[in-house]
Amino acid sequence: MNFAQLRAFNAVATHRTFMAAAQALGVTQSAITQNIKALEESVGTSLFTRTGTRIELTASAYDLLPRVREVVLALEDLGSRISKTRDLRLGHLSIGLCAPYVAMPIFERFSQSYPGVTLNVRLGNSSSLLDLVAQHAVDVAIVTLLEPDDDFVCERLVDQEVMILVHQGHPWWQVDQVTAKGLAGQPFILRETGSMTRQIFERAMSKLAVPISTRLVLGSREAVKEAVAAGLGIGIVLNREIGQDARVKGIRLKGADVSAGEYLVTLPRNRERGVIREFFATACDQAADGKG
Repeated sequence: MNFAQLRAFNAVATHRTFMAAAQALGVTQSAITQNIKALEESVGTSLFTRTGTRIELTASAYDLLPRVREVVLALEDLGSRISKTRDLRLGHLSIGLCAPYVAMPIFERFSQSYPGVTLNVRLGNSSSLLDLVAQHAVDVAIVTLLEPDDDFVCERLVDQEVMILVHQGHPWWQVDQVTAKGLAGQPFILRETGSMTRQIFERAMSKLAVPISTRLVLGSREAVKEAVAAGLGIGIVLNREIGQDARVKGIRLKGADVSAGEYLVTLPRNRERGVIREFFATACDQAADGKG
């Protein structure tokens, strides 16, 4: 077992294809295949199975991944420190996102500074993304939280608030805000249970004893927007995630605590390691500029 084999395993586990792993590491696909084969012989078990065009991790691979990821991060960080430069010429960073609109300016800024670093992005709700960080399936995540989670390093980037989403034909199209009591009886289109936006909204409505009628539950922010635009009901969305769709409009919710923060999170032991350290620095700079 050697570092090349561990890097190959980590890259395949991150990108889920041998070709993408080879491109991320700047080596041939055959080199990836040989390193994985040698590693499997060393550990005495298969690490990957093929499902169509995708690669899936075996139970042994899931058990091995957190340890391998830690070794790879540590050695990459050591190489960066030895070279006495913060200029990361090559590398990759896996990122979990629940709020692309918040992340894109950070990605732009980071890519300008470190064009050789590949960003591999996975989308999900905040609850699932925290699990992925804890499992070393992603290095960092940008998630919506009511408050920092003590199990992670949490850097607050921006403030958010839940808004009511309506379509052009709705009677509220011309108003700028509504009261919580006015929501009673309205047909709501909500995200899945793990959505932090939904949790914030439902917690606030519970405190105010306002009953919510759910017409439809959908698994993505984009699906909720399309359903609202089609006139199927009203929805909820964080203010920075409304986008530019002229068919829908966000309305502020008066008299309810529906605020939260967008946080960049990682595991404490990874915060000062190589590319993660630089991504945190870039995100903090972008957040500071945005507040200014």
